[in-house]
Amino acid sequence: MVAGSNPAVPTPMWFPGETRGRLTHERPAVLETLYLLLGIIGFMALIAAFFFGGFVVLDFLFSRFGGDA
Repeated sequence: MVAGSNPAVPTPMWFPGETRGRLTHERPAVLETLYLLLGIIGFMALIAAFFFGGFVVLDFLFSRFGGDA
């Protein structure tokens, strides 16, 4: 048993010479990093769109009519 593991949940044992990627079909670390960065940038773009889009909506709702007086 591995220290700190739950005895009710089987712990995978790795054999010498085998990589984890072949046993579990994990994605390469480069793709995971790329997906993480794209997710962070996309979330920030979503926040910016709602923030500036709110200003546009408020400008249409509360602007004066008729142009320059």
